[in-house]
Amino acid sequence: MNYREPENQIPCIIENGIVYGVKDMYRVVRDMGHVHYQEIVNGEVVSANEGYIMSVVANPQSATIIANKRLYLNVCGFDYLRISTLTDGSVTFDLINPHRTLRLAPQADLPPEEGIAGRPDRFEDYAEFEPGDYAEIQLDDDDDIMDGE
Repeated sequence: MNYREPENQIPCIIENGIVYGVKDMYRVVRDMGHVHYQEIVNGEVVSANEGYIMSVVANPQSATIIANKRLYLNVCGFDYLRISTLTDGSVTFDLINPHRTLRLAPQADLPPEEGIAGRPDRFEDYAEFEPGDYAEIQLDDDDDIMDGE
């Protein structure tokens, strides 16, 4: 049987764990859709609301912007992603940097009349341009651009 050295093993995270890789953080967050989010500073919730993830990028020059029930996330603005399972069985995703935590809890998509008017399940469903036009990924490794694998 072929055994890998511990430093060459690929992580497997199931319901709980820490994600450090930008590509992996991007993959986890990009398709959440409707979420409840909390901004946590020094252990205190300073803001909370619900909204839709409209786009996710990994670009060191872009900001994370949350406004008007829309989330435009830049995973490069966070050091890591912590996945946690709560006692009720729901899973939360904490994007963490030294100054704050952005907690995302996926929610069931709302009917259009209750959510953002006419909002489809995913931003890509009504975009008039290619995913590469708004989901720019700039990584330090050999991949210059990563499309929605």
